[in-house]
Amino acid sequence: MTVKQNGGRRLGAGRKKAQHTIATEKAREYLIKEIAKNLEPIITAQIEAAKGISHIGKQGRIYTELPNTKVGEYLLNQVAGKAAMSVEVQGKEEQPFIIVIDT
Repeated sequence: MTVKQNGGRRLGAGRKKAQHTIATEKAREYLIKEIAKNLEPIITAQIEAAKGISHIGKQGRIYTELPNTKVGEYLLNQVAGKAAMSVEVQGKEEQPFIIVIDT
């Protein structure tokens, strides 16, 4: 007696990828390779942007280019992780708090 199998993974089965998806994947792959090749100067430039460009003068530190706080925040989030955010809710103690999520 022969057992017929209908399930399981079959070669060529499933939805085919759209051309724009294939192009996006190729572009992402190219971008990852280029970033990997130039990683050190990219990181150095990001750190320099976060620090700003300055020199010490008679009146103290003088910035010719202000530090970019968004870049600094991004770099810190990548290294240390994003800070946890808390939310406080106040309501009447006798009544239940109802949360509705629309999907």
